[in-house]
Amino acid sequence: MRKEATLNQWRVLYETATRIKEKKPWETFMDMDLLGFRYGAKEDTIYFSILGHHGDCYGIAVYEGYSGLNDFLMLVMQEDLNIPWDFAMANQRNLTCYWGAGRN
Repeated sequence: MRKEATLNQWRVLYETATRIKEKKPWETFMDMDLLGFRYGAKEDTIYFSILGHHGDCYGIAVYEGYSGLNDFLMLVMQEDLNIPWDFAMANQRNLTCYWGAGRN
């Protein structure tokens, strides 16, 4: 069962998001670049995708473990896999933070 975040955890998350925004990682990373940070076993790796290199809408998407990696790969390879875009989007289990005026 999912455990709800505390008010303090939300505060820390928003402060961290603000610090990430100030660093502007989208100026360095492309949308398809995937960063992985391992803590413990390989299957516990957390993956990050930095969004907005082309200036559309800035953000960061966080994927947890192998299942998160599979979700990311399904999204970026959906056309090659002959998977409808809306199916690939509906099956994403990630946490995404957007900054700016996104249109989607």
